[in-house]
Amino acid sequence: MKAKLAVAATLLGVSAGAMAQSSVTLFGALDEALVYANNAGGGATVQMLDSYHWNTMWGLEGTEDLGGGLKANFYLANYFNLSNGQNFNSGSFFYGGAWVGLSKQEYGSVTLGRHYDYSVYLLSNMPGVNATLAQTPGNLDHTGGGYLNNAITYTSPTFGGVTFSGLYAFPGGTSDPFATGRAFSLSLTYRGSSFRAAAVATKINGAYVTPTLAGMNMFLGQDVIPYVKVHVDSQNIYGIAASYDLTSKFTLQASYTDVAFAGFNQYQSVRTATASAVYSFAPDLKLTGAYQHSGLGSGDMNSYSLFLDYFLSKRTDVYTAVHYAQSGGATQSATLFTLAPSTTSHQVAVAAGIRHFF
Repeated sequence: MKAKLAVAATLLGVSAGAMAQSSVTLFGALDEALVYANNAGGGATVQMLDSYHWNTMWGLEGTEDLGGGLKANFYLANYFNLSNGQNFNSGSFFYGGAWVGLSKQEYGSVTLGRHYDYSVYLLSNMPGVNATLAQTPGNLDHTGGGYLNNAITYTSPTFGGVTFSGLYAFPGGTSDPFATGRAFSLSLTYRGSSFRAAAVATKINGAYVTPTLAGMNMFLGQDVIPYVKVHVDSQNIYGIAASYDLTSKFTLQASYTDVAFAGFNQYQSVRTATASAVYSFAPDLKLTGAYQHSGLGSGDMNSYSLFLDYFLSKRTDVYTAVHYAQSGGATQSATLFTLAPSTTSHQVAVAAGIRHFF
């Protein structure tokens, strides 16, 4: 449930009748899991993992009715680690987004600020294993979220279930050591009663990526240092996804992404195909199974996930999951996203956690 904070006109010293109607909403989510891995960096580990099933965060969003159907809107989101209370990213307080804009139902909306690129639509519009350890290798395709500063976005009205979105991001500036160059992102989504689909294309010039999060020991022909970002000339992301409700209890989903990197006079592609099925035993109990294959240029990786989610209420659920990754290739390690790579070609993880929305 979101808590709404009324904007009182009397506090501003003006009459309520002379003021446009406004609202501000405080929202957030808390998510923490306990994870066992059989081999993470050479040995078995047990650890707490923040934001396993959902980003732990709080935020503010608001709107002001300007009259004639025109509205002013804003959004601010802070991601943080529940295990220690620290910000998720020390260099960005509102890491999860910060923008302001205008909207009108018949024309769409325009925003300015920090925004995710639209690759995330491939995941957010589809049911599946929404868990950190089930993320595509290294999140190189940004289906788990990728943010761009200095962005201007446009989202069209929805016609017959179809919505178009476009984003342009200006170069990041010299104050950010990991600032990207100019970027573009486009998406086309469809939402029907039982069928959903999305297609995205994103191009980021001067991007920074972390190959070891995908288990890569070599990238673009270069040896990589564990967890050190690599600057590439360009990162091009293309993806499609679709889901279909076979019944009110059973849903099938599939997606495919192709990420092309250029740098060091080399080219490398990362291609990932995912298939999943979701079955609801009851309104409060859901089981999801997923298979994922990634061709990483330096090798390949197959991963399997089972995720059981039980809702204690509309705002609180508990969950448990099992994940398995298997790698192939001399320069490719098995790794589930955010865990240290296995020293073998296999990695297994078991997780249990809780999520609460407010």
